[in-house]
This record gives sequence, structure tokens and C-alpha cells, in this order.
Amino acid sequence: MDKNKPNNATNPAKASRTERKHTRWIVVLIDAIIYVLCWLAFFTLEPGAVFVAPTPGDYVYLFSGFILFFGLRFALKCYKQVWRFNELNPFALELLAGAIAAVCLIGLSEVLTRGFDTAFVAFMDIAPFVATYILISLAIRISYCYVFRFAKRSNRLSKTTRFLLERLALVDFTEEPSEEDSKSSKPIVPSPINEMQNIAESFAIHGNITSITQINKGYINRTYRVETLSEAGHVHKYTLQRINTNVFPDVQALMDNFELTTAHLHKKFLLPGHGEKGSVQMIRSTKDGKPFLKDDSGCWRMMTHFDGVYSLDIPDSPETFYHAGSAFGRFLKEMSDVDPSLLKETIPNFHNTKSRYLDLEKAISQDPKGRVKNVTAEIEFVRARADKFGMITEALESGKIPTRVCHNDCNLNNILFDNETHLPVAIIDLDTVMPSSPLYDYGDSMRIGTNTAKDDETDLSKVTCDLNLYEQYARGYLSACGDVLTKEELELLPYASLIITSEDGIRFLADYINGDTYYNIYYPNQNLDRARNQLKLLEDMEKKLPEIRKILQKIYDELGFDAQVREASAIGS
Repeated sequence: MDKNKPNNATNPAKASRTERKHTRWIVVLIDAIIYVLCWLAFFTLEPGAVFVAPTPGDYVYLFSGFILFFGLRFALKCYKQVWRFNELNPFALELLAGAIAAVCLIGLSEVLTRGFDTAFVAFMDIAPFVATYILISLAIRISYCYVFRFAKRSNRLSKTTRFLLERLALVDFTEEPSEEDSKSSKPIVPSPINEMQNIAESFAIHGNITSITQINKGYINRTYRVETLSEAGHVHKYTLQRINTNVFPDVQALMDNFELTTAHLHKKFLLPGHGEKGSVQMIRSTKDGKPFLKDDSGCWRMMTHFDGVYSLDIPDSPETFYHAGSAFGRFLKEMSDVDPSLLKETIPNFHNTKSRYLDLEKAISQDPKGRVKNVTAEIEFVRARADKFGMITEALESGKIPTRVCHNDCNLNNILFDNETHLPVAIIDLDTVMPSSPLYDYGDSMRIGTNTAKDDETDLSKVTCDLNLYEQYARGYLSACGDVLTKEELELLPYASLIITSEDGIRFLADYINGDTYYNIYYPNQNLDRARNQLKLLEDMEKKLPEIRKILQKIYDELGFDAQVREASAIGS
């Protein structure tokens, strides 16, 4: 089976639809059984439980009522509602369908009074049957909600109930992640609706909230997936984020950049996997018109959620990485007509490797958690390369290479791919779009994508730079934006991956020394594992630098770029 086309076990979106469909038909079956039992009780049983043969008129009520009750429920999409979340709208629709069906059936009883002594007798025969059936049907819906809530508890009876619901109704109690989340190795944490609902409802969303699930993906912001259900039975999905104000203290500047970027790209930026409109996430305005919400719990924003997509932490094929390079290259090219001065610097010196090195030395001197003694070999490794860290920064400061609007966080998992075509749909995580150099973007993609191991792999023998992947990304990237890069940028490009890998190793190491205050971690010493991983990758890139130069020079020649790979300041040679 193609790993990019997962079955229900790894495709929670499909599993969720299967659950709803399965549950829906179970409820239809229960309704039908209750309907027949009510009919038998009112039209075939006399006091004392004596069975009497039904009359032809009784059968008319049986079949007419069945068509009316079930026809109206399907017409009003009652069976598409998710009753387990205990919302008002599904119950209201169920009651409305029942009331309309009851009026129609009672009206029919007046027409059929020829078989009875009076119309009043006909009414008295049909009204209790209708009322009883409506009340029992509604009670089933309400009971299902409370049974589901009871099944979430931790006692033995609740666990038994949960087991039965999982087996009989395919109910998912774990709030499975969307398909793009399932590609991540990090755990998905459900978030109770009552803790987050007020925040989510402050935004202009459609329908009523049915689930809020925390997605442990990304190092900085806390991210949640919000699902809602409209009165028409449509499911809407949103991405809710709590902005990390320690990293982004100027939230207004952050959101100004975000709005400018999304507005610009939404008009023109269309990746091959997205066929309807601009593929960058758009802001959901809050009900008072502001782009973000600030309350006692922090600063929040809401965005549209892409469905039918997945992301990858590492490439699953060279072709995928080629498309990733093309996508980030097109991003740079489409943003090339935006004046960099219009964007604010939300994180000063974000990609300034010299500054990051000075931050590391400061952390080493202060040693707030007493961890320096654990990383003396790593510190020595970094210090031996300190004279190389200013290569890109100094070229920017001197004006040798231009300042451009860049993504600044070109990790592969910031591209969403279509489930069916496996082509890029969107570039996300736009918080770091700022004036910078595309050399950093290019290097960051190579740092993540060519690493043959995940970024916190502890078996460092698995950490190497895959040159086949390197070449594929370089071809995609340069084919998309190489014509806007200057000769000087192209000459420095071979060293970009080494510089940014150094920078990330420095940052992870500094955060470990400082007590893990910047990056989210999911187990102790994860930042140290990340730092060691990056430094090992840097060492391998240094060994392969001559081959990297040859790969890029070959591509330059094929694409007709007037640039020669510069060797004078080669790192590690």
C-alpha cells in the first residue's frame, strides 16, 4: 500500500467520516425498531396485553407514519448531526422533524375517519402513538450524549461502556489527529472543550464547536484544531493558536506582517496541489474585527484549516523534496515585489549566526541550570568554527547581497501536500516572514530535508547529509527563483546549509544550557539531542562540501546562470 494513501487506521479524517456514517445508520435502525414497537403497542394490543389483528387503517398509519417521520428527518439532515456532543441544534432539528411529521399524520387521521365513529376517536388513536414515539426518539438522542460523556470517565463501568461504543458505533474517544498530524511522531493531546470554547467562540466561526484538539507540532506556538458543526450538518475546521509572546512580544507587529503576507500571496500564489484559490492560510477575524484576541490566558488567533492534506518532517522521496524546493522558491519569487521595509522585524537578529553565537557564549558564562559541564565537547566543536559564522550576515550588512522578504523558517513540515496528488498545497507558519536573505531559507530547508534522521535522533550514526536529496531540492528551488538571485547570492549558496545548520545547533545548545526556555520540548534533554544532531550533520556537510559545490555549479551551468561557486571562504575546507 502506498504510504501516502493511508487506510482508516492512519487516516483519521476518513475514520471520522466512517464513524459518523456508522453511528448514523445505527440510530436509523434504532428509530425504526422503536417505531415498529410503538405501532404494535398502540394498534395491536388491547388492555391486558391481548393481541388483536390490525385493521387496514392501522397499516396505513404504519407505512404513512414511517415515510413521514423518516423522510422529514433525512430531509432536515437530522441523521447527519453529531448528538454525542450534546448541542442544541441537532435536538431542535429532531424535534422539528417529529412535530411536522406528527401534524401531517394527525391530519391524515382526519381523512381516514371513515373507518372510525368520529374524527375525535381517530385523533385519540393516533395522537398518543405520535407523542410517545417522538419522546422516545428524542430520549434516545439525549441518552446517547450522556452515555458518551459517562464513557469518558475513568471508572470500570465507564471503561466498559467506552469499549462497547468503540466496537459497536466506531466511536473515537481519542480525538484522532487530522492526516497531516498523523505524519508527526509527537503525541496529540485532546483539549477539553469547556476550557477553550470561550476563546474559540470569540472568532467568526461557522456552526457550533464539536471538538478542540491540541496539536503538538511546531516548537513555538500552541496549536489547536477546532471543529464545528453547522445547522446544515456541515463540518468546518479551523486552526487556533496561542501566540508565544516570549518569542513574539510585539503581537501587533507579528499580525501586521502576517496580514500583509497572506493578503499579498492570496491574490497570486497558487501551488500546483491547490486548484481553487491562493494557498496561504488566511486570518479569521474576531467578531470585533481585530486579527487577534488578547485575554488573561494570552494572545490568540484563528486561521482557516486545510483539509485533505498532510505534512512531512523528512522527505519521503527525492521527487517530494524537488517539489518542496520549487514551492519555497516560488514563495520567494512572489514576495520579491514587496518592499522589505514594509515588514517589521518581529524577532531581532533571528538569522544572525554571529549574534546567536554571542548568545551561546552568554549562556555558557551564566550557566543558570548548571548544565555547561554536560556539553563541553559540543562547546569546543562550536568555538572551533566561530570565524565562519558571519559569512552571510556580513554580506548583508555590507550590501554585497540584497535584503529580501523571506520565510525564514523553511522546514519541510511547513509545506502541506495534497493527499491524492502529493503536490504542494500551501506554505504555512508565516510568523517569521521578515526582511532577511534567501540563503538562510535555502540552508534551513537543506538542514531539515537532507538529514537522514529526525532532528532529535540520539543514534548519531544515522545522521548524514543525503546529496541526492540536496540536488533535487536545489534544482526545484533554483528553477523557481534562481533568476531573481544575484550572482553574489549564487556564489554563497553552497555554504548556506552549513551556516544555518551551525546556527540551529548553537540555538538548541544555548536553550538547553538556559533551561529549555525557548523551544517546546516533549521529554527531558530533547534540546541537547537536537543540538548534537545538528552538529553531527554540520560535520558531515563539511566533509561533503566539495561535492555540494560541484552539484550547484552543474545546476548553474544547466540553467544558464552567470555565477561561479566561490571557494575562498569555504567552510571546513
